Formats: sequence, C-alpha cells, structure tokens
Amino acid sequence: MDVTHLVLGIAIVVLAVLSFINPEGNLMLFPLVFLLAALLNAVSSLFQIKTRGRDKKKLRQGIFQALLALGLFALGVVSAISIWL
Repeated sequence: MDVTHLVLGIAIVVLAVLSFINPEGNLMLFPLVFLLAALLNAVSSLFQIKTRGRDKKKLRQGIFQALLALGLFALGVVSAISIWL
C-alpha cells in the first residue's frame, strides 16, 4: 500500500511539473495526471473499505474517496477528449 502511494505520488508530481514547465509541448500529460490521481484515490478507497471492519466512519471515508476517484477519472477523460480530438 505504501509503495503504491509512493510510486503514484512521485509519478503525479513529476508529470505535473513537466506539464507546467512546458504546457503547450506536454498537453498530453494533463489527462495522465488526472487519471493517475484517480487511480491513487481508488486504491485508497478500496483500502479504507476493505479494512473498515464495523467502523461506519471508515466506510463513509472510503465511499467519499471512491466518489473523488470517479470525479477525477471523469475529469481525465474529458481532458483527454478535449486535447486529443
């Protein structure tokens, strides 16, 4: 779990820095940043839901993170469609 967070977090930061240094040359990186962030939130939400036991607060947190992941995924798809088409 920690390794996944570390790898995805580093990849998101590197891609975000590269996309903001030269936005016109690296337009295709913006959707990848959103999609990786969605993946990171999805992994976190699955972990929260899987380890919740009977704790309803963890269940709500996991569902909220899953909704954020869906929102980021939708944003990544819309971004990719607007850039690549």
